[in-house]
Amino acid sequence: MTDIVHNIDHGAILYDSSIIEKVTDDLFVPSSWPHSRISGKDIGGRDNIFYLTNNESNYVLRHYNRGGAVSHFIKDSYFWTGAENTRSFSEWRLLRKLFSLGLPVPRPVAARYKRYHFFYKADLITAELPKVKPLARYLIDGDYFDNFWQQVGVLIAKFHNIGLFHADLNAYNIQIDDNNKFWLIDFDKSYLTESKRRQRSNLTRLKSSINKIIRNNSVINFCDSNWDELQESYFHSSRLE
Repeated sequence: MTDIVHNIDHGAILYDSSIIEKVTDDLFVPSSWPHSRISGKDIGGRDNIFYLTNNESNYVLRHYNRGGAVSHFIKDSYFWTGAENTRSFSEWRLLRKLFSLGLPVPRPVAARYKRYHFFYKADLITAELPKVKPLARYLIDGDYFDNFWQQVGVLIAKFHNIGLFHADLNAYNIQIDDNNKFWLIDFDKSYLTESKRRQRSNLTRLKSSINKIIRNNSVINFCDSNWDELQESYFHSSRLE
């Protein structure tokens, strides 16, 4: 991977030149691609994500939007504290490190920020994961395969073993492909830390996410023993590595 910073009007683009030879602002405009579609909202889809296709290559474009109460007043602007502190550049560089370590994450392609006086807006493009669906869908459909929950625990332990704290480990950010491989996505505000307590708070966040899905769906395929399997596998994998 070769990372290059290309300056543009009011901002910059950080990209992997082994994937993209030349970058412009059009790269972050869905309508400029031969094929693009917005993420569906049936199960965790968001209106700030687009799927892009160019020839035989598939990518995911995400525009950074705020969450919570503040989003009602400021949708997608963030206070400027420097290029390397932008949400997009920070996540791109973290993804680059995780990908280089062989961890199951999307490959980072390009990141952009556009500065407007004391604020900026940001976007990120990653390689699309092939034929994946979120853990949340399995909770509803119940089509688990052998050692499913153990593998969830192993996945989380892999990242904690290298010191990662995931800022939003929920049932939508754990994805499973057609080959039963587990992936982790969305590393906005995530970082590396030596705090085991901080890392393991991810388990509490994930359980809260699962409980919310349980509350919002009349039919669910989850029981306490599933969570016990996940935790046992997680702590076992944490000790081994």
